Amino acid sequence: MPLIISTETQTAAVLTAPGELHLKIHPRPVPEPGEVLVKIHTVGICGSDTAYFQGTAAYTIKAPFIMGHEASGTIAELGDGVAGLPLGTAVAVVPSLACGACEQCRSGFDNLCPHTRYLGSAAVTPHRDGALQEYLAVPATHVLPLPDGVSLEEGALLEPLAVALHAVRKTPVAGATVLIVGGGAIGQLTALAAKSLGAASVTVTDVSERRAGAAVEHGADLALTIEEAESGINGGSHYDVVFDASGHPAGVELALRAARPGTGRVVLVGNLPAGAGIPYKYISQAESWVTSTMRFAGGLKPALDFLRENKTDISWLVEQRVPFHRIREVFEPPTQGGPPLKVHIHFTKQNIL
Repeated sequence: MPLIISTETQTAAVLTAPGELHLKIHPRPVPEPGEVLVKIHTVGICGSDTAYFQGTAAYTIKAPFIMGHEASGTIAELGDGVAGLPLGTAVAVVPSLACGACEQCRSGFDNLCPHTRYLGSAAVTPHRDGALQEYLAVPATHVLPLPDGVSLEEGALLEPLAVALHAVRKTPVAGATVLIVGGGAIGQLTALAAKSLGAASVTVTDVSERRAGAAVEHGADLALTIEEAESGINGGSHYDVVFDASGHPAGVELALRAARPGTGRVVLVGNLPAGAGIPYKYISQAESWVTSTMRFAGGLKPALDFLRENKTDISWLVEQRVPFHRIREVFEPPTQGGPPLKVHIHFTKQNIL
């Protein structure tokens, strides 16, 4: 029999340990002064969420918490002192809560703030609950109103787009030959951003031919299997700029080997599993310039501006839409064809407990 939910409670997906995800009844949040209550509409599943579920994340789950940081919804309630956000306003949720006062924040690197509390993250103790719940209270400064023509589903894609844009803007790509290792959602968006910012050519390689091919269907110039990429590198083919979006040690090694000796630049975007190292010899042998990214700086507005200015459609990334009450299915191994590029969890009155 369905549970009877009062207006003072809500359903949340709580991860109690790796592999242990449960729908539970929680008190509905009440926005404090300066906060808004967002009625969640869409939450994207990130590789970091999967890593928490599988127990491979860099951070250990020390207490039950709620995952989810790629979110959109509508304003349901205002805390004291909040104005300018009418009830029902469609918003994307900005997941990074930085202090705003430290050296990094004052220098424009709020993504490197040592006091950051990211939505759905076990990197801090106590863990910060995320968006896989019906309602979420956040500071009013951490929602971005969506203009007409930008859907709530697109709003939930702004966070991964912001990650990709931040990566591509780490080094000049205009006129460069670019290789992207990893054709998941971040790899696809990195390819799109690099092409939009003037890359001479964009090549994507992935263990999945389908994923690499999808990048070409949406603007990249060439798709390579991992074997083809390896063969090219062994034969002397190199790239001006290489992005690793695989988050896999083998992908990082391939990215380092693919950089043009002497002038190549490598940006590590994917999150490596806990304990993974970087093969330094490939850096020293090529004297490559190597950097990494940490999420993104400056909130989600740069991603929204990019989306609108370039009239870019990224909705094709969403290959699976799952109602909230079936969320556990998202973390089950795919039966065929490999995992979808992006999974969105949708909240409706019909699919809550």
